[in-house]
Amino acid sequence: MRPWDDQIAVVTGARGSIGSAIVEHLRSLGARVSGSDLPQSGAAAPDTLPAVDVTVPASIEAWLEDVEHAIGNPTVGVICAGITRPGRLVDLSDADWTDVLDVNLTGAFYAARAIIRRMLASNTAGRIVFVGSWAAHAPHPHIGAYSASKAGLRALCQTLALDHAAEGILVNEVAPGIVDAGLSRELFRRDPDLEKRTRAAIPSGRIIHPDDVARDVAFLASAENRHTTGTVLVSDGGLSLASAMNPATATR
Repeated sequence: MRPWDDQIAVVTGARGSIGSAIVEHLRSLGARVSGSDLPQSGAAAPDTLPAVDVTVPASIEAWLEDVEHAIGNPTVGVICAGITRPGRLVDLSDADWTDVLDVNLTGAFYAARAIIRRMLASNTAGRIVFVGSWAAHAPHPHIGAYSASKAGLRALCQTLALDHAAEGILVNEVAPGIVDAGLSRELFRRDPDLEKRTRAAIPSGRIIHPDDVARDVAFLASAENRHTTGTVLVSDGGLSLASAMNPATATR
């Protein structure tokens, strides 16, 4: 039996580029996977993802109940749902601040809590992986609420890791740098020059692909990971190490 053949994974934020890549990668490894997200407005094709609002605990519980009946209780939970609202904190509206914190931090807490409760009830030595960001430790004033939410997410991850290690539940974070997805992808498509400047600022010279994030998540979520918990896997090509004084210097 392959290591993933008896694993049941649930993934929030599965409609986005990163979330969908995680779902597909875990399935390719042999796991049974249920991804969820908010309904897609104006979609031409029928929506096949379970509609789940992570800011509403009852919505998460209903989804997990359906998962249990269909494929069993989760052994892996990947918390990927996230949004951003561009803007300096001093200019940000109350509604935008609340939206970002509600989804990225409170929603992550609700999802992780619900999944861990089921793991405990079924005596499952499970895995939780949060999809965080390098913005948690490298402040981004142009998306200040996002940075604040991801910093909170990191503390949430480490607190849960400490609390549940003795119960065999390992909790970790993957913290990508600049990913060719979401707002970044949109900006790169509008301004190819921005993509070139961004690539030049990354020591490895590579912008992250969603599949790269999926592989990192799978590493931490695997049953073969027996000891790593409370860890932040920073996957940013060395971007966190660079500065104005010591920039990426390799020729691109």
